[in-house]
Amino acid sequence: MTEYVGNAIPAPGFKKGGWTTDQELLMSSNPGSYHQKGVTLKSGQGVLLLGTLIKQDPTSKQYVRATDNTAEGLLRTTVDTGLSASDQTWQGNILLFALANYALVSTANSGVNLSSVLGARINTVRNTFKF
Repeated sequence: MTEYVGNAIPAPGFKKGGWTTDQELLMSSNPGSYHQKGVTLKSGQGVLLLGTLIKQDPTSKQYVRATDNTAEGLLRTTVDTGLSASDQTWQGNILLFALANYALVSTANSGVNLSSVLGARINTVRNTFKF
């Protein structure tokens, strides 16, 4: 059995082809308390941190960073999509509803008014972002 420090799980990291340990975004591991789906991320966006707001690009049908209330979910792991739009596409998981770690969501989306996206309820005392 592998032991991880703190509340960390092995997750695809931003080093292409490698693995790193991201902190866990979910605040509840109860399977009924969250829903996720696999998506294709559009290349050329650079490093997308776990907790980044994500939406589907209507033209390409791939997923991109969102900065407003058009977001559809949160990226569950950190992914490096490269700097060139001609790079290969990357797979990622997005949370469609969950109880998430507010500090991680806030860090990944600095400058975004998080209280206005995804119908979120933020509790800074418990450090939660529920959507």
